[in-house]
Amino acid sequence: MYDCIIIGGGPGGYLAAERAGAAGLSTLIIEKETLGGVCLNWGCIPTKTLLAAAKRYTHALDSAQYGVKAEKVTFDLTAAMAWKDRIVKTLVKGVEYQMKRHGVTVVKGEGVLKGGNRVRVGSEIFEGKNIVIATGS
Repeated sequence: MYDCIIIGGGPGGYLAAERAGAAGLSTLIIEKETLGGVCLNWGCIPTKTLLAAAKRYTHALDSAQYGVKAEKVTFDLTAAMAWKDRIVKTLVKGVEYQMKRHGVTVVKGEGVLKGGNRVRVGSEIFEGKNIVIATGS
């Protein structure tokens, strides 16, 4: 039996798991896709990295008014996407490291509440004293 089971590995879930683990609680986090949730993997972070690349491109195009001349400025979407992927991968690895560092057990799958403080993931049943639902917005 775990002290704490957290369903959802996004920012709310992984921070709750990190804090619970750091406090010495036996902690299980369940995530159906990738730790970090939508924000880290598909939403906020990827969007901001691509936006940063687009801004750099636009600044290069508009820099002549400041005395900076950049000729033949191009935007390489493939390279921008690769950079975005590297950023996301690095941040996901950081979340995974924090789970390991704080002794949090990570289970991949969809958590289903079964009553009596039990959660099913696939064919496995986990029991916890406390259950946190952090499935995002």
